[in-house]
Amino acid sequence: MDISIYQPSLLAALNVAQSVADRKGSATQPILANVLLRATKDNKLVCSATDMMISVTETISVEVKTPGALTLGVRYLHNVVRTLPAKPLRIKGLENHWAQVIVGRSEFKMMGHSTVDFPDLPTLPKGHSVSNIDASALADLIDKTAFSVSADEARINLNGALFECDGSAATMVATDGHRLTKLSLDLAGGPNLTSPVIIPRKGILEIKRMLDRIKGQVGIAVEGQHIYIQTETLTLAVRLNNVVFPPYMQVIPKTDLGGRTRRVAADRVELLDILRRAEVMAPEKTSTVRLQLSGPTLTITADNPDLGVAQQEIDVEHSGLPLVAGFNASYMIEVLEACESTRVFLDFEGELDPCVIRPAEGQDYLGVVMPMRI
Repeated sequence: MDISIYQPSLLAALNVAQSVADRKGSATQPILANVLLRATKDNKLVCSATDMMISVTETISVEVKTPGALTLGVRYLHNVVRTLPAKPLRIKGLENHWAQVIVGRSEFKMMGHSTVDFPDLPTLPKGHSVSNIDASALADLIDKTAFSVSADEARINLNGALFECDGSAATMVATDGHRLTKLSLDLAGGPNLTSPVIIPRKGILEIKRMLDRIKGQVGIAVEGQHIYIQTETLTLAVRLNNVVFPPYMQVIPKTDLGGRTRRVAADRVELLDILRRAEVMAPEKTSTVRLQLSGPTLTITADNPDLGVAQQEIDVEHSGLPLVAGFNASYMIEVLEACESTRVFLDFEGELDPCVIRPAEGQDYLGVVMPMRI
């Protein structure tokens, strides 16, 4: 293999590859720490990486002098390429799976592995239908829910986001057991899924990383145990979590249960500001703050025995019974940041019941935050 490639093009592909690959490799498959570079006769370089759960393939236009393939440690290749100037690079395969990277008067020799050891990547069967959707809509679904996905990989049923789509509208839901977020929106031309799928946390993050590079439409398809996100030059395959997602509709409190629901209308930015200030003073591990509702006044108090007390008030629209309850300020802040409306609704029942946050207008979005003892 012998190619000439522009440094920024290779670096962009390696940025994706090194985030997907198992950078340390496994004891049984050290090849997973590598990127596979395959140069074709039609002047294309195909870069592939996988950790067996997520796979990525990107095709780049290059000058191919000699077709061939080699596989190198993606972490080290990425570190080398990102330090090089934005000039054409020459990458040449040597004997015994070694490779040579040359730019100007600089030369690097790197030890690779046999390409035979690199695993086959999942691919969509020929003729399988691919839905083309607005990339920004899919990114919005992820942005407004992904922060609620559990980071605990042992809780596999919570370590992913639920994705539903009927071909014209889509819903994404995430929960870690302490809070839940849900967004529904129109998704014209989306896939018509017969049942919801659960996209794992790492897969969600990689899809979002990919979408950040895309303007316009992106292809999406679900086949077997994988969801595929693709453009003309880039394909990301994510293995789905084969678990049962919690019955999330049972977690969302019903509103106005015989008048028990206390609905508060507040200015979103003003509420965000006082919660951010309260978070600074709140206990570091729990971020607990006390919300006290009395008539048209909402008082938020953070009491930290190691730092002191912060108490703040804002005017709200509320005419129901008073309430005192504790919540995680960080969880409430993340939901409020995701809302795009000027005003928000906060629905409460009792002091040991969840708080439901919704935008007063705009998207069909909500966040459920479980209470904390104070």
